Amino acid sequence: MIQKLKRVAFASNPLKAHARRLRERMGAYLRGMGVRVVSPRRAQVLVTIGGDGTILYNKNRYRRAVWAIGSDTSFICQSNHKRWKKDIEPLVSGGFRTEKRLMLAAKLNGKSLPDALNEVVVRSQYHRVLELQLTVGRRRIFFMADGLIFSTPTGSSAYAYSAGGREMERAARGYQVVPIAPYRRLFKPMVLNEHDVCRVKVVGKAKADAVVDGQMHRPIRGGSELVVRAARRDFEFVRPARRKR
Repeated sequence: MIQKLKRVAFASNPLKAHARRLRERMGAYLRGMGVRVVSPRRAQVLVTIGGDGTILYNKNRYRRAVWAIGSDTSFICQSNHKRWKKDIEPLVSGGFRTEKRLMLAAKLNGKSLPDALNEVVVRSQYHRVLELQLTVGRRRIFFMADGLIFSTPTGSSAYAYSAGGREMERAARGYQVVPIAPYRRLFKPMVLNEHDVCRVKVVGKAKADAVVDGQMHRPIRGGSELVVRAARRDFEFVRPARRKR
């Protein structure tokens, strides 16, 4: 569905002075184009300014479709600080649509963790190999590795790809499980559908962390269970209504 851009809110990285300056310039530009700058609660679109990390930080705070402005090294942002005006003009003049991305939901011992846009990772705290038990449906797998990555399609080109996973289509309705340095490569990456549920336990007394999008850590002790599945909600990126030729 095509929407006319009428109301936006901003979320900029407070640690980056250029992000604050750009927020002011962009706010003035949009007001001049007839777009209102409002609170996130009333906005159609949340404009994040900073980088990929700014998206990941705000994805659970404000559940709004996102237009992201990053730097030359940002990977999932739609625009950057050099060309933001050129990129956002089509949204103002021609409207926008949203592109849905699958997210992951995780629970550690029954307690919910924030939804992940990139990945949920299990990794050793002390740089020692972990003994892991992974259950997918009726299938149970025991293996040793430095850790395990549950990756969304969005995150498949990042940590998971570096660890040997495949790069998935961004709109794919599934996710993958990628081991980190598995012992003798006995466990290979698996691509699952969005209805599959994974349960993973750290065997023995080894200490590990569950890490969501590289930003939130929770300790995992032996016998603890981490459950990972597709989240009930999707993340939405904003795209111009008219595709570029």
